[in-house]
Amino acid sequence: MQHSWDKRWKRAVLSALLLTGMAEAATIKIATVSPLSGSLTPIGSEVKRGAELAVQEQARAFKALGYDLVLAPYDDQASATLAPQVAKTILADKAIIGVVGALNSSVSNVLAQHFAAAKLAMISPASTGDQLTQNGWSHFSRVVAPDSAQGVAAADYLAEELKARSVFVISDNTAYGNGLTRALMANLKKRKVPVAAYMGASTPAQIAEAVKRVAASSADVVYFGGTDDTGSQLVKALRAAGVTATFMGGDGLDSPSFLQRAGIAGAGVVYSTVFGPPSAFSNALDFSERYQAAYKTKPSGVAVYAYDATNTLLSAIKAAMGSGRTLPTRAQVSAAVRKVNLPACFNADKSRCATVTGAIAFQDNGERERSRVMMMRFDDVLQAQVVKVQTVNADNLK
Repeated sequence: MQHSWDKRWKRAVLSALLLTGMAEAATIKIATVSPLSGSLTPIGSEVKRGAELAVQEQARAFKALGYDLVLAPYDDQASATLAPQVAKTILADKAIIGVVGALNSSVSNVLAQHFAAAKLAMISPASTGDQLTQNGWSHFSRVVAPDSAQGVAAADYLAEELKARSVFVISDNTAYGNGLTRALMANLKKRKVPVAAYMGASTPAQIAEAVKRVAASSADVVYFGGTDDTGSQLVKALRAAGVTATFMGGDGLDSPSFLQRAGIAGAGVVYSTVFGPPSAFSNALDFSERYQAAYKTKPSGVAVYAYDATNTLLSAIKAAMGSGRTLPTRAQVSAAVRKVNLPACFNADKSRCATVTGAIAFQDNGERERSRVMMMRFDDVLQAQVVKVQTVNADNLK
């Protein structure tokens, strides 16, 4: 009796172990990496929400394939210093076979370095640093235009529309801000638009010094490369000091929190953005309605791109499964991302529309084949208006 009971007990334990293994194998996790605490929480939360909406909408389709689809959000606090630990935690979870993020270029750079050996696919919805697609990485891709594209669009606008006589350029001392300002200055040089000065400013003392130097200069435009937390402080300080020069920036200012922080000082601010308002996309109405229903607030352009980045990643995962519906490896997912070819969609039927921002396909370096940059301006009642749209072909950025 004892021998028979032991055999039954062993079989039960073995069955339980097998079932446990099957449950783990049947779970697919997608990670997001963005600031979920600190000053960039508002825009970082947009990354998480856009991805979350895509995962929720595709969960049933993955269930039919035999997998539970789970989103795992990670907070990087917009810190490249914290990124190695975030990467280590993600890599340790073998159920994670793709990452949407990061927001900041500096964080994406560190994550991509740590993910390289495992070939863990990551698609950034927001990191624009030019160097990110210049490292020979086969696992990093992005759905937004790079800084070089913004530099071209911003310089064109400064020269042709604003007729700028002199531009004072300020970076917030981040990898993003430095890259954006360098790209701008290179293009201003081509157009023979003078740069009055170039400096970094991110602390209150540095911002105060920047205001003094701008006020003493003859610059009729101040160009700021950086995120909305520092940008809002800078424009408020400039206006408080009586500086009336046009204030212009990059997509770091494309956030609802910029106006919340800047207030009336935001009126007249011009910025280039790889995002733009969701209304700029022909089939965004359905997405916006679903987003508002889920989160009780309007989406920003960052949320739209996070949604598209996630759908792109999920499309690659399904392609990597093949007809056998086999759980793909991380390397297989990375390879499948580079083969994605999602068409543009011009109707609001989400069952047929995989993207909101248009066709998505990637070059061998992870750059999107076709992206776009919009020039925006906040009017006197702080409404963002599209003043120019420029389509960017990746081949033209080489």
